[in-house]
Amino acid sequence: MANFKKAQEKLDEIIKRFQNDLTGIRTGKAHISMVEGILVDSYGSKVPISHMASISTPDAKSILIKPWDKSLMPQIESAIQKSNLGVQPISDKDQVRLSLPPLTEERRKDLTKVVGKKMEEARIAVRQAREELWRDIQQEERDKVISENQKFEEKEEMEKIISKINDQIAEIADKKEKEILTI
Repeated sequence: MANFKKAQEKLDEIIKRFQNDLTGIRTGKAHISMVEGILVDSYGSKVPISHMASISTPDAKSILIKPWDKSLMPQIESAIQKSNLGVQPISDKDQVRLSLPPLTEERRKDLTKVVGKKMEEARIAVRQAREELWRDIQQEERDKVISENQKFEEKEEMEKIISKINDQIAEIADKKEKEILTI
């Protein structure tokens, strides 16, 4: 019998990665996930901001980053400027403030295109996982582990799983696009 459990774990990982990719895409509101993964040069190594500072959103349009080591503020500012956030960091005494300007209609459309691109990448990964599982099922039939009828039953089961995953991907993408387009 084909290893559906292993395939399901792989598909769940694809969904999780897709969701993580989308959290970094800016919507109309400030969210800590927009900056927590930005890598900062810290004492010779790259470290995510979330590992060196507390991050908060005091309101819907700003993010506050309070580094635990104040000497790292210039590196944090530099990393934010190099990221594709499109926001200029403002340095206060012991914190970095990001004021997010409202998204323009053009920028919103660009971001929905990015969501579409990420969705297509996720679907390609699902397609590859499907092909791998189908090869395993066919090999089992060639090795006489399963009968031809069982092969087609497993194929039907595989198609149901893949269809469900593709629906999940589309639903997640639609939700993110609505967040982006909501003013």
